[in-house]
Amino acid sequence: MIVFSERINGMYRDVRSAIVERNPEVIQDLAEQQLAGGADVMDLNVGPAKGDAVEHFVWLARTVHEVTDKPLSLDSAKADLLVQVVPRVRDALPDTKLVINSCTAAPSYMEKLLPVATSCGAAIIGLTMDQEGVPGNVEKRIECGATFIMTALEHGIPIDAIYIDPIVLPVNAAFKQQQFVIEAIRQLSIVNDPPPKFIVGLSNVSQKCRMNRLLNRTFLVMCLAAGLDAAIVDAADDELIAAMISAEVLLGKELYSDDYIKAWRMQRGLPAQVEPAQV
Repeated sequence: MIVFSERINGMYRDVRSAIVERNPEVIQDLAEQQLAGGADVMDLNVGPAKGDAVEHFVWLARTVHEVTDKPLSLDSAKADLLVQVVPRVRDALPDTKLVINSCTAAPSYMEKLLPVATSCGAAIIGLTMDQEGVPGNVEKRIECGATFIMTALEHGIPIDAIYIDPIVLPVNAAFKQQQFVIEAIRQLSIVNDPPPKFIVGLSNVSQKCRMNRLLNRTFLVMCLAAGLDAAIVDAADDELIAAMISAEVLLGKELYSDDYIKAWRMQRGLPAQVEPAQV
């Protein structure tokens, strides 16, 4: 599975303060913790930090790039902001792989962001929603996802650079929506051959819930069994990463060995760690 790090996000107070104060140490320490946990892509979001959001994004991208050459995912719900940010980051870091996170299936969003992805050679995450908002059923998610896939392909974006996010909602507020997410992954995987990648913002499932880490781990395993390819997670959560690796072994995506967690880390050039406590 492709691990997107969620931690460098201005919604966190320490990150927000570091962005405004231009404190690289906080950002780089967090980045290194996420990399040590196995992050493959660094998801960057300036959140509600006061000031020029475009300049914040460029600074954040440069700051993280100083400690890793991993791909950078530029994360905002504001299409107009991403239209400005992505070319600026591409100019600042011409050799870095970029991901646009994210674009809805609303025509007004796709018209803005798909050309940017094409011109900047960026991958893009498509949300299974349109101008009417988040669907309350599987069928509308599939319709939006299929629309996004076909439109992105028409813009010349290769299928392996297209991610579909079926939109995870909190289990305490949207009962049964988690089942819709899983079914959307299963059904959208046959819309195109080969299929796009599938990604979820995992921690949304447990927002404001007790035992949130257990909910995250359990739902991640369920999504992996349905065909999930990537997730935006806290890569420093050892138990979450261990559950992910274990699921991949049981699904035949990774070879089993008695030290399979250590083997997974070694494949990525990461230092071996003591395995987390069994739960």
